[in-house]
Amino acid sequence: MQHINWPGEVQVTPMGRSKVIDRLSELCYPGQADAVLWSPSQRGPIRARHHVVTVHDCINVEYVYADDWRRPALQWTSQQLLGNAETVVTISHATRAAVLRNYDVDPAKIVVIPSPSHVELPYEARQLDDGNQPIRPFVLMVTNALAHKNTELACRALIAADIHKRGIALHVVGALAPAAQGLCEDAKVDLTVSRGLSDQDLGKLYQQSLFLLSPSLEEGHNLPIAEAISLGANVLCSDIPVHREFYEGMVEFFPPTDEGALVDALDRAFARKGDWTPHRPPPKRSFADVAAAYRELFSSLYEKGGLVRPELLSQITELPQDMSKNENASTTPRAQAGRTSK
Repeated sequence: MQHINWPGEVQVTPMGRSKVIDRLSELCYPGQADAVLWSPSQRGPIRARHHVVTVHDCINVEYVYADDWRRPALQWTSQQLLGNAETVVTISHATRAAVLRNYDVDPAKIVVIPSPSHVELPYEARQLDDGNQPIRPFVLMVTNALAHKNTELACRALIAADIHKRGIALHVVGALAPAAQGLCEDAKVDLTVSRGLSDQDLGKLYQQSLFLLSPSLEEGHNLPIAEAISLGANVLCSDIPVHREFYEGMVEFFPPTDEGALVDALDRAFARKGDWTPHRPPPKRSFADVAAAYRELFSSLYEKGGLVRPELLSQITELPQDMSKNENASTTPRAQAGRTSK
């Protein structure tokens, strides 16, 4: 929001005490005739005027609730939200494919505004050469316990690659799946799990790690990879469409469901020194570029709708895990029915 530079004041309504009441109020909100309503995280009203919905991924319906009795209700609600929206924005071409795979949405109203491949962390996080090196070399994972993060296979591969015998530790920011945690404990892996780190502490881990390991089966963007690259860290990640879309030439890939191939990739990674991709291409996009694309979209909707005043209603709700700092924060502050006017 800070980069959009919309011509007017943005008013933000804080989240109330009851999540249930908030959600019901949100679902029924009609929008306004003279303003664009933006829901930046696939939440918002079922039917509202001039509604723009941003979709980060379809991981909830494809993985989190795949075998859950609530999945049909979730998918139906999302179908109404996306089907009735004036414009659906996806943060990657991979997410666009996921939307069309899971919902009946007119492809013509989907606009792809790619997330940034370059992430500017705070200044302190880029100035961390304080001489305090870790006691043991370590592999870093910034992840959570959900199935699409593929942490069980990753931990099996790390153990098969003899991480514990090589004297290499595993540092996890967030959480592992319970089965993955159990595997590491049984194999006596030197495991550290951290939560709620500051930008400075997270930046230090990126810089001091041997490499970031990201074995996801599906993502909408994967912010930790962008953060790691911005700090000069090496990255070993799954060969999935979204990783190719954003990070081709900047990381090393492995097939995400082939444990043997990951073991081989880890063996090679442990033997390598220095920067794996010294000739990596320059980053393509920043948050300012993303904001400019949204500003252009909102302006075009005003012209198309014949709206008199440049007003923007911002329906900001809880951001998905992939957009939360460190990937282990549960929510961010939420805004409802804010608007700007010239």
